[in-house]
Amino acid sequence: KGFVRLRMSRDPRRAELIKPYEPPVYSQDDLPPDYRALLSLLFGLCGLVMKYKIFSWLALFACVASLANIKRSEADFKQITCSVTFALMGLFMNYVRREPPVIA
Repeated sequence: KGFVRLRMSRDPRRAELIKPYEPPVYSQDDLPPDYRALLSLLFGLCGLVMKYKIFSWLALFACVASLANIKRSEADFKQITCSVTFALMGLFMNYVRREPPVIA
């Protein structure tokens, strides 16, 4: 017990300097970028152009993750619409396409 009391009396931390955490406040123009939405657009574009299904699925997952973590004040309707459209159109074009006829 004596050691604990001695240790507590010699605490080097200064209680008057302890401040509670306050998250940074951003203005509407200085918001941090939403990387998941950007990845969704890039993967969706790659899925459409290169016809890789994995890129289309990654675009959909990045889009859903971006929508799940978006704040109402940061919501940009154009970006959300573009992300969802590229993701869904990539999947649609990859799975519902005509296969060229096989000439034997």
